[in-house]
Amino acid sequence: MKKIQLVGAALLAGTMIAGCGKNEATPAPEGTCSTSECTADEVMIEVGGEKLMKSALEADLKLILAAQGDKIPADQLDYAKQMFRQQLAQTFVVEKALVGKAKQLGFTVTDADRKEREAEFLAATAGQPGAPKSLEEFAEKFPLGKDRALAEFENGILIDKMLKAETANDGADYKAEAQKIVDQIVAENAAATNGEAEALQKIAALKAELAQPGIDVPAKFAELAQANSACPSGKSKGGDLGFFTHGQMVPEFDQAAFALPIGQVSEPVKTKFGYHLILVTEKTPAVAAEGDKPAEPEKVRASHILIAGAEVREVPDVADVENFLKKQAERGKVGEFIQKAIKDAGVKACDEFKSLLPPEENEATPLEGAAK
Repeated sequence: MKKIQLVGAALLAGTMIAGCGKNEATPAPEGTCSTSECTADEVMIEVGGEKLMKSALEADLKLILAAQGDKIPADQLDYAKQMFRQQLAQTFVVEKALVGKAKQLGFTVTDADRKEREAEFLAATAGQPGAPKSLEEFAEKFPLGKDRALAEFENGILIDKMLKAETANDGADYKAEAQKIVDQIVAENAAATNGEAEALQKIAALKAELAQPGIDVPAKFAELAQANSACPSGKSKGGDLGFFTHGQMVPEFDQAAFALPIGQVSEPVKTKFGYHLILVTEKTPAVAAEGDKPAEPEKVRASHILIAGAEVREVPDVADVENFLKKQAERGKVGEFIQKAIKDAGVKACDEFKSLLPPEENEATPLEGAAK
């Protein structure tokens, strides 16, 4: 299981490595809240006795917006502020709840843990423009300050250790489950191969009916399309597709239709949809532009009968499927663990951030004195 990096301000800053260094010439944006809103400090979120005050949230928001400089268009600034506020609040809830749980369970961070995580972080960001050469360099450029960056880095290690230990070894036999999935695909492909042969046999029989002497080919074609075609045009229009130009149909169909003489039924044409018989009923040549009259491309009007073929899927490697199933299960277990940790932490939030609470607690009493 790969390390699970903390979702929050640390990762948010990590995505802003390019150009996110402190710019002393750029003042912090003004107007993040009105005078009436900022007259009194308020508790926005409380987790295990630790409080996120409105003043602290607004200060962090200003630092993040300042780090962005002029990258945010003016017409998107209000949306960006709201998004960053939510991310900062979510970071506070998740980080405080999980760090508290990790300490409660006795997890600690060693020097070896720190060195391993730093190496992973630098490797993960190595290809990005302005990627840091060390954790120290990253921390120096962190919009919320060096001490905050190092603290969140440490908390991330602690949380990862806990999540790895608490969600590992569920006893499931993912290899056996993966083998079943692969075997099922192989079986379906075998059936699809048989279905492909049947589709080709059926389209050949329809072609033979249309080749009988003395029949009205367009009328018979429409009749067979209505009775057999898998395309909706068969039932409603006797297979008629109307006029179309080059590029409007899949390449195999396009090439066959434009090459076919009017009134002649094609040989079976294979596309990703199955097998087609095509009957071209009209053609109009391309017309060059003349005066105010624009150019007209070559057009064809055709009908078709579609006999759908069965899809043959690529057979994946058992090890790849096993790895996918493991990661899928891990993500589910991690999500459940995080939700439970937040619930156990007894998070309280003002109305603005009640969506961050576990679903059953969304109707909890707002924080006393918090903004309504």
